[in-house]
Amino acid sequence: MTVLEPRPGARDPSRGEAVAIRGVCAVGASAGGLEALERFFAAVPAGTGIAYVVIQHLSPDYRSLMAELLARHTALPVKRAEDGMRLEPDTIYLNPPKSDLTLDGTVLRLREHVTLGGLHLPIDTFFASMGASLGERAAGVILSGTGSDGTRGARELKAEGGFVLAQDPSEAQFDGMPRSVQNSGLADQVLPAGAMPQVIVQFLSRNEGTAIAGGPESLGPIDAEQVQRVLVLLREQGGVDFSGYKPSTIYRRIERRVQMHTGLDLERYTALLRESPSELRQLHRDLLINVTRFFRDAEAFAILESTVIPQVLRDAPRDREVRVWVPACSTGEEPYSIAMLLLEALSAAGDSRELRVFATDVDDEAIDVAAHGLYPESIAADLAPERLARFFSREGDGYRVTRALRERVIFARHNILRDPPLTRMDIVSCRNFLIYLGTDQQRKVLALLAYALRARGFLFLGPSESVGQLASHFQVVDHKWRILQALNPGRQTLVESFPSRGRRSSGVPVVDGFGSASTPRAWGTRLPGEEVLLDRVYQELSSALGMRCVVLDAEYHLVHAFGNVGDLLHVSPGRSTLEIFKLLPKPLAAALRTALGRATRESEVAYRGIDAGPGRPSITLRVRPIEMGGERIRLYLAFFQDGPEPFAGETTENMSSDGASSARIAQLEQELQYTKEHLQATIEELETSNEELQATNEELVASNEELQSTNEELQSVNEELQTVNAEHQEKILELIGLNNDIENLLRSTGVGIVFLDRESRIRKFTEAATRLVHVMPHDIGRPIAHIAARLPGLDLEAMSRRVMDTGASESLEVVLPDGSLSHLRVLPYLVREGTADGTILSLVDITEVKRGELRLQSILDALPASVAVVTVDGTITQTNAAWSRFAEVNDAPEPLRAGVGLNYLQITHAAVNDPTATAAARGIREVLDGVASRFRLEYPCHSPTQKRWFQMEVHRIEYDGLVGAVIQHLDISASRLRLDDYDTWRAAVLAIPNPALQAALPPPPPLER
Repeated sequence: MTVLEPRPGARDPSRGEAVAIRGVCAVGASAGGLEALERFFAAVPAGTGIAYVVIQHLSPDYRSLMAELLARHTALPVKRAEDGMRLEPDTIYLNPPKSDLTLDGTVLRLREHVTLGGLHLPIDTFFASMGASLGERAAGVILSGTGSDGTRGARELKAEGGFVLAQDPSEAQFDGMPRSVQNSGLADQVLPAGAMPQVIVQFLSRNEGTAIAGGPESLGPIDAEQVQRVLVLLREQGGVDFSGYKPSTIYRRIERRVQMHTGLDLERYTALLRESPSELRQLHRDLLINVTRFFRDAEAFAILESTVIPQVLRDAPRDREVRVWVPACSTGEEPYSIAMLLLEALSAAGDSRELRVFATDVDDEAIDVAAHGLYPESIAADLAPERLARFFSREGDGYRVTRALRERVIFARHNILRDPPLTRMDIVSCRNFLIYLGTDQQRKVLALLAYALRARGFLFLGPSESVGQLASHFQVVDHKWRILQALNPGRQTLVESFPSRGRRSSGVPVVDGFGSASTPRAWGTRLPGEEVLLDRVYQELSSALGMRCVVLDAEYHLVHAFGNVGDLLHVSPGRSTLEIFKLLPKPLAAALRTALGRATRESEVAYRGIDAGPGRPSITLRVRPIEMGGERIRLYLAFFQDGPEPFAGETTENMSSDGASSARIAQLEQELQYTKEHLQATIEELETSNEELQATNEELVASNEELQSTNEELQSVNEELQTVNAEHQEKILELIGLNNDIENLLRSTGVGIVFLDRESRIRKFTEAATRLVHVMPHDIGRPIAHIAARLPGLDLEAMSRRVMDTGASESLEVVLPDGSLSHLRVLPYLVREGTADGTILSLVDITEVKRGELRLQSILDALPASVAVVTVDGTITQTNAAWSRFAEVNDAPEPLRAGVGLNYLQITHAAVNDPTATAAARGIREVLDGVASRFRLEYPCHSPTQKRWFQMEVHRIEYDGLVGAVIQHLDISASRLRLDDYDTWRAAVLAIPNPALQAALPPPPPLER
C-alpha cells in the first residue's frame, strides 16, 4: 500500500511519521443527505486504504445519530472526529456539531464554529484545507443539500489537483449543492451516489496501476505524438492553443482525464476525444484551470485598496477615465473585486470620473458566466456584508451583480498569447496565470502587460510570479504579493523585451515541450535600435518633402508627429492635454474638426485656403482614416501644407474664412455653449433626482438586507432541521420495527401485561390481561382503580403504589374464575438510571406447571425411600411423603418434617462428633461439585426398641443450566437382620469338626442383600 505523505509545502504535525493511507475522500452532505450517504457507504469496498471524512450541516441543539445509522450500512468503523485525531485507512470520520473540521497534514483539527458572511460553510472549509494538505491525493464528493456549500471548496480543491464528484441531481432529494458544483464546471464527473466509490478508488490508486508514468520528459515518441494530437484537437475544436503552457501542467491534466476512464490509455483517450465533444469540453475546462473568487488573497487586496488605488486617482487627470485590464479573468470575480474597490474610492472622494475595467479570457463559458453576473450564495463568505448589499442583489439561490457595477466592467474573449494587448491602462492585474506558461511565453506575456500600462501604472501579479528580466523597468510596491509600478513607458519595454530576430539560423530544428519540430525562419539582419533609426528616417523624409503630418487616435488625441509641426501646435495655459483641437489655432482646429467628421464617412477629405493666423500663408489640409491591427483600430492621418496648392493628384475644397463665415461660426459656438449650459443644468437636476432615488433605494436595500439576513438564518436552521429530521425518521422506523417485535412477542407468549404510569393510569395492555381485569381499548388513560378486577378483594392499585414507593416487586398466585392458576407479579417500570416511572402487571398462566409439579410430587410420594431434592449449595427444595413420615416417627421438629428450605449440608455439618454425618457431608459435596456422579453410604440408625440400618444414595442432576442432587434414604434393616442370622449359622457350622454332623444341620436362613 502506498504511504501517504503530506504534499510539499503543507505543514504536517506528524513530520517524520508516514501515514499508511492511500488517500482521503471528503463527503459533503446537507438536507436529504442521509439516504445518499447510506447508498455511498454501502458501495464502499473494504481494504482500499482510503480514509473517509463526512461533513454535514449539523444542528448544535440535537445529538446526531449519524454514527449509529451509518454503521448499519458499512463494515468500516465509524468514528466521531476529535481534535488531533490522526487519519487511519478504511475508517469513516464524522464532523461534530458546534465546530468546523479542517485537515492539517493527515491530522484532523477542530476549531470554533466560524460564520462566513452570515453563512456556515463547513464543507467549503474542509475541502480547502484538504486540498492544501494533500493535493492530488484528495477527493471531494458533494451529495444532496440546498444552497451552494461545497462549490467554493471544490474550486480550491481543484486548484491543488484534487478530484471532485457531484451526485446526479435527478437522484438527490435536494439538488441545490450538487447542481451548483455541476453548473460551475468543477465536477470531474456527475454520478449516482452508489457509483462514486469505485471511481474514487480508481482515482486515488492511479499511481499504483498502469498509469502513464513519469512526466513529459519520460514520454516516448508515441506518447509525445499522442499528446500533440490532443493539443491539436483542443486548438481546432476549442480555439485555444495550449502549446505555450508548461508541458508538465498539460501532461498532468491529460493524465487525470485518462485515469477517469477505466481501461483507456492515451491513444484510446485521444480517439475518445474525437468522438465525445463533452469529454473534449471537460478536458478544455481542466486545462484552463478557472480558479478564482472575490477578493482572493484578502491581504493583497487590502494593499491595493490602501496604497495603489489612491495613488492612481491622484496621478490621473480628473478629465480622464481610470482604466483597468484583467486578462485571464476566468468567471469575473477578480475584475468585479477591483471595480468595487475603485467605485468605493471614487465615491469616498466625490470623484465623478469614468471607470472602465476590461476583463478578458479565452474561455467562452467563463466569459458568459461573468457577463451574466449571477453567482452562488457562497460568495457571501468572501464579501463584506456592506459590499454584498451595495453591489449585489439577491436572485433565487444566488446573488446578481448590480447594474451600477456591471456597467463598469467590459467582458470580451481575448487570447493574450495571440491577440494585441490593450493600452493606456492604470492597473493591469494578471494573477496566477503566468505560472502555467513556459519561460518564453512568460517573457512575452510580461512584455505585453508592461506595454499595456501607462507610465507609472501598476502591475498586479500572483504571489508565485515575477517579472524576471523586466525587473529593472518596475518599482516594487509589495514584494510578497507582487504589486509593482512601471518606471518606463510601455512601448520601450516591449521593444526591449523582444530581441532582434535577425540571428541567422543555424539549421538546427527547434523542438517544443511535446516533441514537435519546426524549421526556424530566416528573418535577416536588423540593426540595434532599428525603431529609432526608422523614426529618424521618416522625419528626414518629411523635412525633405516639406510635409507635416500628425497621427490621431479615435478620440482625436495626438499619437505621433512627422515634420516641423511646432509652428502649428501651441500648448495653452492650464492642464496639459494631447487633444488636437486644443493645440491648433481656432480656424485650423475648426477645419480639422469638420474634416475628421467627414472622414468617418468618406475615405479622404481635403480643404484649402485655411487661415493659419496673421502674416502666415494659408494652409491646405488633407485627412485620411486608416485601420491597424487584428482589431482594426481606427487612426487618422492629418497632412498640413503651406499655400493653396492641392496635393498632387488630389481635389480640394475651398474653406472660406471671410467675416460672414467667422460671424456664423461665432454664433454657432455661442448657441452650442448655451446648449451645453442648459444640458448641464438638466444633468444637475437629474443628478439631484437620482440622489433622492438613490437614498430611497439605499433604504430599500437596507430593508432587503435585513430580510435576506433573516432568510439566510432561517435557511441555515432549515438545513440543520432537515438533517435532524432525516436521522429521526430513520430512528422512528427502527422504533416502529422494535415496537412491532415487542407486540408480536407479547401476543405470541400469551402473557398478560398491563403498563401503568406514575399515577396508576393504564398506558398499554395485552389481550391476555383481560383474564385478570375487565379492560378494553378505550380504557387506556383511565386509572386502574376504575377497572374492576375479576377476583374479589384483589387491590391492584394498592400493590402498584407499594411497588412504586419501595422499588421492590410483589407477586402472588391467584386462581382465576375459569379455574386456571396464574402467577401475578407487579414490577417497577424502570427508565433513566433505574428511576421508576410506573409499574408493570404481569400475569403468567402456571396451571400446567402446577399440574406437572403435582404429578412429580405424586411420583415421589409413591416411593418407599425418603427423598429430598437439593440445590448446588445444599438447600432442600422438595421432599416426598416418606420423608415426612420418617421425621414424624422419629419425633423430628415440625420444620424438619417438611424439610423444604433447610440446608442439608448445614445439618450434617452440625453433627461434628458423628463420623457417619461427616462422611455423608463429604460425599454430597463431591457430587454437587461434579467430582463424582453418585455417592452411596450405609449407616445404622438404632432406636431404643430395635436395630435399624439405612442406605443413603446421592445422584447428581443437571437441567437447563441448574445443578443439584437427589438424596434418598432406604430402610435396609430387614435385609441386614437376615444377613446377621446367616452369619451366626455359618459360624456354628464351621465350629463342628465332623463333616457328617455339619451335613445333618438344618439349612441356612435365606440371604438377601
